[in-house]
Amino acid sequence: MLKKPFILVNIIPLFLSVNILANEAVEDDLGGFGEEIITEEVLSIQKEQSGTKLSGDLAFKTSAGYKQHKVDGIEYSGVNQAQTSLYLQLDSKLSDNWKMRISGNMLYDAIYDMYSHNDYRDSVEDEYRTDFQLSDTYIQGKITSDIDLKVGRQIVVWGKSDSIRVTDVINPLDNRLPGMTDIEDLRLSVGMAKVDYYLGDWNFSFMAIAESRIMLEAPPRSEFFPVDLVFAGAPDPFSDLKTPSSSWDNMQYAFAANGVFSGWDLSFYASHVLDQKWHFDYINGVRTVNKIDMIGSAINIASGSWLLKSEVAYLSGIAYNSTTNEKNRLDALIGFDYMGIKDTVVSLEVANKHIFDYEAQMKNQPDFIDKDEMQTAIRLTRSFSNDTINTTALLSMFGSKWENGGFARVWVDYEIMDALNVNFGIVDYIGGDKVFMEATEDNDRVFADITYSF
Repeated sequence: MLKKPFILVNIIPLFLSVNILANEAVEDDLGGFGEEIITEEVLSIQKEQSGTKLSGDLAFKTSAGYKQHKVDGIEYSGVNQAQTSLYLQLDSKLSDNWKMRISGNMLYDAIYDMYSHNDYRDSVEDEYRTDFQLSDTYIQGKITSDIDLKVGRQIVVWGKSDSIRVTDVINPLDNRLPGMTDIEDLRLSVGMAKVDYYLGDWNFSFMAIAESRIMLEAPPRSEFFPVDLVFAGAPDPFSDLKTPSSSWDNMQYAFAANGVFSGWDLSFYASHVLDQKWHFDYINGVRTVNKIDMIGSAINIASGSWLLKSEVAYLSGIAYNSTTNEKNRLDALIGFDYMGIKDTVVSLEVANKHIFDYEAQMKNQPDFIDKDEMQTAIRLTRSFSNDTINTTALLSMFGSKWENGGFARVWVDYEIMDALNVNFGIVDYIGGDKVFMEATEDNDRVFADITYSF
């Protein structure tokens, strides 16, 4: 049973973008000479000819918890975020067939200076106070008319789901603030060489992934990882999460075949990649990840106002904590998007993850996992005022009867003017039979951000 009622109320990110072009023609009183009118079209052509463009956005984000709760002796209710971030993206046309992109994001959260009296652990400040990440950074171009090459940090999206990962195994996620952001904004770029071959309705992708990048998680004994409530008797400090070295031995490989047809599309996948679930390495006293193998497929079918979707993946070599035997797992998803109501999209996705050769002790600490793990995601999106206001409600629940908890998020995205957006909402974490969900159920908060794009 659910430990508390869930609230479908959330504040939505409103992203604001402003591109102001002042184009004036000045005439003197004698009707003599006038200044040249510089139009937006002319500026666009000039930028294209120059071959280089710098863009980005500046954002301020804040949130406030509305339930009192302490983790590691620190009270997290009230204002708990005052983050300023800057994203920059440089695009350059190297030739007719080749281009380059360099992008990165930096942030600073002033809350840790405002609350300097709190005895935050160094690991918490290291993760949340400041950060810099090199995002999409690559060179891309054509080798022949049918073959493209893309080398560098990039994001590769597999599958058809918007809310649940099944075949989407290439890029790790930033899970430092779980439940606050959609998957599409959480993927971390990974360094690889990607070759695409186009043949009729099909695109074949081959990837050699050289960078051993894994998920970012909330640090132990922070608000979103209350170690002492999850792992009874856990050591202090908690075991470090070790990132595998980027080496020939840790090279990862992936292949995808994507076919796009009239009214439907079909994809096949195969990969040998790092798992995005850690396990304890008891010999070395750390947490680490395995490399796993995955074969899978995904399909979309459009029919009138309906978009039907399905994914299936078979994974092998998954390591757990309460057994030395690696396991195989079958993940399957079905869902739909319904767009028959004006300016409205209703989405439902249901997935199940089945572990083969399941052992009874895996249900308890430190795995806390069932033989079948079911997840349901329901999303409702509606736009107003010619898409300047977009409202979204998302409910994500675990368990066949939603008994394992989850979260509900509601948010509004308002485009105040070109290049300027505001977003506000609320997220409610729902406790359940899963220990981790129970431990974080009081992390509920309202949030807001404002973004200027250039």
